[in-house]
Order: sequence, then C-alpha cells, then structure tokens
Amino acid sequence: MQKNISFCILMLALSTTASTTTSTTATSCAPGGYMTALANFDLQLPIASSSGDTAEQIAATKVAGCSGYQNADWFYWNTASSYLVMNAPPTSTPCAKTSGSKHCRTELREAVPSSWSPSGTNTMNVKLKVAQADDGDYGTVIGQVFSASFSKPIIELYYNPIGVITVGLETTASGGSENFTQVGTIPENTVFTYELNYSDDELTVSINGGEATNFAVTQLGTPDAYFKVGDYNQGTDVASEVDIYSIDVVHS
Repeated sequence: MQKNISFCILMLALSTTASTTTSTTATSCAPGGYMTALANFDLQLPIASSSGDTAEQIAATKVAGCSGYQNADWFYWNTASSYLVMNAPPTSTPCAKTSGSKHCRTELREAVPSSWSPSGTNTMNVKLKVAQADDGDYGTVIGQVFSASFSKPIIELYYNPIGVITVGLETTASGGSENFTQVGTIPENTVFTYELNYSDDELTVSINGGEATNFAVTQLGTPDAYFKVGDYNQGTDVASEVDIYSIDVVHS
C-alpha cells in the first residue's frame, strides 16, 4: 500500500513539472505582439490541419498582434531573452508536411506582398541564432528566396551543427538540382545576421554585414519571388531550433 501511495505522489510531481514547463512557453502575448514583421508572413507548421491531410498553415492576419497565434511546442516568444522560438522535428518523428516536401518545418512565408519582381529592391535582414541544427547533409534551412513562378526555391540558406552556413542555388526550374557554396561559419547558439537581397535582377547573400556573395539566377529567368524564414528541418533524427530576434524586409 505504501509503495502505491509513493508511486502516485511521484507521478503527480512529474505531471506538475511537465505542465509548468509547457505553460512557460506560451505567454499572455503572442509573438506577433512583440515582432510586428510577423503581420506580413503566413506560418507553416509541422502539425496537421483540421482536414488532417495537410500541414497546418496560419494566415498572416491570424499571426499578427498580441492575441495572434502561438504554440507552446513549435512557435512561441521567449520573454526572458526576447526572441521568437521556432522548433521543427526530424523526419523520423511523424509530422505533417507541406505539398511536395519530404521534410518538417516551422517556417514563415512572406504574404504581404505575396510575390514581387526582382527588378525592384527586395531585401530581408534577419537577426537570429540556431540553438540546434539538424543532421541533414547541410543542416537546417533558415532562409529562402522562393520562386512564385515555378514554386521551387531559388536559393536556400543552410546552417549545420558545426556552424557552417551554405547557400544551395537551384539550377533548374523543375527543382532538385542545387549547387552549394559555403558563405560563412558562425558557432552554434551564437547570434548573427544574414541578408538575402534579390534586387535589380541580381541575388546576393551576406553574413553579419560582410561582403556579399553574388549568385547567378539567369538560368531560372529571374522569376518573381517571395522570402521565407524560420526552421525547415532537413534531418532524419535530430530536431532543430531557430531563435529569431528580428526580421526586416524592404521592397521598393
């Protein structure tokens, strides 16, 4: 009898601890109340939508503001350190995926505007740290310039567990044929910035305000595009966490 009572007390303590841990990740104000840029992005999640056959997608209007969307597992604000936490599981963990993808993601997709011409000025500056990168060949995708014309990445910005940052440049409109270029090294769990710039029909990437690396996109016909930012897990067994401090987008 004494053993049963002790077991019940132990289980109650564990249950209380788990509940407390979960509640600290969801705050009275959602990430959209701290980061106004979120009002311009739809959110893609690794959980099933109400229909059950596709990944949940939250419209920008529902992400925006203090009463906007948050999720204690995948998308929440760290009030102690003032950043947006974005978590994503690996493929070994069942997750809902977006159409055409083999991988899990918690990722923001630019929605306002939904696309733009590269003949203008289009930049996205992100301040972030990768708390944990996945075990994919090049690591976690933390940013993209995505084609609105043929619905494939133009470039993907990867970050691996030893801090190597690599750009994957798509060479065909059909997708699945990337050339890879290392553009920097930042230790894991270290705050840094990157800029994606697709302006005047030229695409460049820079890290921590350093010299920009130019990537030829003429083979793709310089298509209209939009930005993506977040945590797009490319691994098999390791979950990923990307912490976003700020997102600044300019179109003109």
